[in-house]
This record gives sequence, structure tokens and C-alpha cells, in this order.
Amino acid sequence: MVISPKVKLFYIIFLIFFLIGIYLYLLDSWGIISLKNYLPFLEKEPPVVDQTQANQLLLEKERLEKEKEILEEEKLKVNELKLKLDEQQKNLQDKEKELQEQNANLEKQKQKLQEVENARKERNKMIEDMARRLNAMPPANVIEIIQGWKNIDIVDVFLKMEQIAEEEGTPSIVPFLISQLPPERASVITSLMLDEGIRENIFKE
Repeated sequence: MVISPKVKLFYIIFLIFFLIGIYLYLLDSWGIISLKNYLPFLEKEPPVVDQTQANQLLLEKERLEKEKEILEEEKLKVNELKLKLDEQQKNLQDKEKELQEQNANLEKQKQKLQEVENARKERNKMIEDMARRLNAMPPANVIEIIQGWKNIDIVDVFLKMEQIAEEEGTPSIVPFLISQLPPERASVITSLMLDEGIRENIFKE
């Protein structure tokens, strides 16, 4: 088949352009020339950033910066609290040292107070026991028994007898017992029953 001159010419021109394209590509690849400077369509367009995504990234950045600021503020507060804690710890240590120096005296005082409290409890227990026993006796026998008692003991027992009678809802025999005592002693006992301060002073003595 015979190829016409026009077809040959077309092939030759095509081949020339093809070779030129390869040659220019090789030059561009080797960095000798930059085709982008001569052929703008070869230059890569910057990626299109979605505005919504950009806003989200900006908000996220602002959030992280805010969290960082808050964290820094918290660190400062923690450091301030640590300084105060150290100061309080030192004050506590000083006070503990002072208390330890006074510990011997305090222990003695505590022991004395405990002894007093135990004695008071034991006395109250005995008074309640005597009050219940006297409540169960005829008044004449009660008067005979308490003749030799101290006034403060009679007062404490009488007060407990009245308390028991009130709790149990029964009449108290204390007013009758007082009326059977000598007038002078009955007056003293009545005054003591009405004045707790005097009773406390007598008990301490």
C-alpha cells in the first residue's frame, strides 16, 4: 500500500512533536528547565479547603489554646495551695512539738479528771441504789437511817428519790421526810436542794 506524501508529512510532524515533548519532559525531570514557567496549565492548583472544615479546625485550635490557658491557671493555683499546705504543715509540726512538751502535764490532768469522773459516776450509782431502797421503805425507817448522814448525802439521795418518783409517775415521799427532820436541818437541806451551786462547792470540798 502506497502512503501519500500528506500522510507521511503528518507522521513526521507528529513524531517531531512527540520527540520534542519527550525531550522537554526529560529536561524538566532533570531540573534543567521548569515547564511550569512556560506552560501555566502544568502548575498544580492549591487544594480547595472546605470553609466549614476550616472553621472547625479554627474552633478546635481555639479550644485547645483555652484548655492550655486553664491548665496553666490550675497549675498556678495548685502551686499556691502547695505553698500554703507546706506552711500549715510547718505550723502543725510546731504546735505538735509544743503539745508534746506539755504532754506529761496534760496526761496527769487528764488522769485526775478521769478519776474525778469515775468517782462521780460511782457516787451517782450508789445514790440511785440508796434512793430506790429508801423509796421502798416506810418513811419512819428512812428517817431513822438518815439521821447520821451528812447533809450533802441526804440532799443528793432526796433529789434522786424525787427524780425516780417523777419518772415512774408516783408521789414523792421526800417532802414528808423533810417535815420529819429537825426544823433547822430541814431548812438547810431544803436550801441545798434548791441551790445546785452550793451543792457543787460542798461536793468539791
